[in-house]
Amino acid sequence: MWQRLKTLILQSMRLGRVRDVIQSMANHRKHRGYRTQKVIADYLKQWWKHADTAGAGRQGEDILNIPTLSIEVKARSDFQPLAWIKQASTNANGKVPMVIMRCNGQGEDAGEYLAFVKVKDIMPIIHTAAPSNEIERCPRCGSWNFTGRKCLTCQFTNTNASNVK
Repeated sequence: MWQRLKTLILQSMRLGRVRDVIQSMANHRKHRGYRTQKVIADYLKQWWKHADTAGAGRQGEDILNIPTLSIEVKARSDFQPLAWIKQASTNANGKVPMVIMRCNGQGEDAGEYLAFVKVKDIMPIIHTAAPSNEIERCPRCGSWNFTGRKCLTCQFTNTNASNVK
């Protein structure tokens, strides 16, 4: 009987250590997520000086005080973009939902993290930055080009062969 009790005690001690290791890993991932939120908030301060992290366990946006974006931050090894963008959309309240993801192996340079949004949300922004009425076809080669700029296609295909006699 003592041997069985001793075996049970040893097993529970081993299970306790395993539980502690698993808990430690979970805490590390959680703290990595919180740290990633802070790194992103600090990075965004160059455009929005009041950008701040929502902190731990709070429902809603992960980055606060950004008037146009609802940002969901992920620092995970799995990849569930549809679920994440749905989560960001749920919290958006009229803002553009965006997910910023820190991949495994990336350091703390938030400018290198990945960001994604729905195409329907990003196209109006891109069109504002590069309106289509400033784009026209080159009369020589037919390539699309910005109005008033030299055609890059013609520039790279021009040769001085016509000057050779």
